[in-house]
Amino acid sequence: MVRTIKISLGLMTQTKARKLEALRQELRSALQFYINSLWKNPGRLDAQTLNRFAGGSLSYRHRQNSLKVALEIISSNKKAARALGTYVRKPHVMDRALSLSSLVAKIEKGKNSFDYVLKVSSLAKGDCPRHGRPIVIPFKSHKRLNYWLQQPGAKLLQGCILGNDWAGLWIKIPTPILKEEGKILGIDIGLNKLLVDSDGKQYGKEIKLIVQSIKRKQPGSKSRQRAHRHRENYINKIMKELPWDKISVLGIEDLKNLKKGKRKNRGKNFRKAIAPWTYPQVIARAQLLAQENRVRLVTVDPRNTSRHCPHCGWEAAENRKGESFSCVKCHYSNDADVVGALNVLARTFGNSQEPMVPESLCAVS
Repeated sequence: MVRTIKISLGLMTQTKARKLEALRQELRSALQFYINSLWKNPGRLDAQTLNRFAGGSLSYRHRQNSLKVALEIISSNKKAARALGTYVRKPHVMDRALSLSSLVAKIEKGKNSFDYVLKVSSLAKGDCPRHGRPIVIPFKSHKRLNYWLQQPGAKLLQGCILGNDWAGLWIKIPTPILKEEGKILGIDIGLNKLLVDSDGKQYGKEIKLIVQSIKRKQPGSKSRQRAHRHRENYINKIMKELPWDKISVLGIEDLKNLKKGKRKNRGKNFRKAIAPWTYPQVIARAQLLAQENRVRLVTVDPRNTSRHCPHCGWEAAENRKGESFSCVKCHYSNDADVVGALNVLARTFGNSQEPMVPESLCAVS
């Protein structure tokens, strides 16, 4: 597997920062040009398609990298649209981070007080077809980067993802051997409580306030960007609170398209309420932490997990009212999110019909 680790580029001089910004602008223009061109006239990674763009100040290698990334972006967008059954929209990339291959970006060991240097091929000078001298950016390692580089068989790959003041480094790590011992846990992802596990423990009760805070901010404002970062940091923090060291299997809902469609229980007000809620980040974080802790991640069908009684198996919309669950058949009652987590656990085992409620969680009235 490959992990992406962010590092800061804050140690570069102002001159190098200006050169890097000029390069970013040229690369984004080239990438958007290729996307626009390929959208009208499909092409391949060949000289004919490559020469559609005159090049400007970009070297041959930079143009080749831009064409390759453009092809990958268009292909992934079309695959995603087919999977979701939605209309394919032309990508716009002027603000996105740039993926640079080993042809134009290399990482080497640093000297003196710097741990590493990132060398990015600069803009070509004049009409010279060769790329200019590389922009050499020193940077220091950090705890997270050192952790992954110290893993058995870890290898720092050449190339990077280039942001405005950061870079993402790729580290290839052998696929870890999954745990054979440990408990099996199911979790329910929610808006009022970020997570509830099948043991009845609740995590992230402040997520609703954080989401409401984002809604109050003006779209595109700096305060909204800060609120988004706060939400992301909060989700990352809460996900680490799961007992990763004690579990071998984690069951999680395979949530998709909650913010799309016009179903009976997902009207305009519902979609507007959950717009700032980012369940994909929760799932992505669970995938990363599961890999890191050698935990098998099992995704299950989320349909009716909060309406299915884990005690008797009766399924009905009347079983759930708001945050409460009360089975109309056997009168089992509990928090609706706890019930959801229990049903996720049952489906993780592959048998959702068999009662699997621990005695400590039963509350039959």
